[in-house]
Amino acid sequence: MTICFRKYALLFALALLLAAGCTASKIERHARHFRQHGDYYSLAQVVQLLEPGADTARVKALLGTPIDMGFDYRYLLDSLGPNGCVVGAVFHLNEQGRTDQQWIGEICE
Repeated sequence: MTICFRKYALLFALALLLAAGCTASKIERHARHFRQHGDYYSLAQVVQLLEPGADTARVKALLGTPIDMGFDYRYLLDSLGPNGCVVGAVFHLNEQGRTDQQWIGEICE
């Protein structure tokens, strides 16, 4: 009984490690695709998958050099939304230089 429990516990731990590794490679795969093609879908996936509180180095490592507004990082697409504003992702930065909000959509200012 103990051996069986250990076996399943080990398999469960291995499954968790594999799942964590797949998440990391998934965000990196979408980020690489965005850097190469500048497409909406890949950027939206990075916005969705990026862990809360990521630091600026992580964002730059994934997506490249941003438009640095001082209080947020922006990554723009080559398209306009229904209001005629540019579409892109915004990563708002807190005082510690970590993301505290992130979204993708029209940026009208």
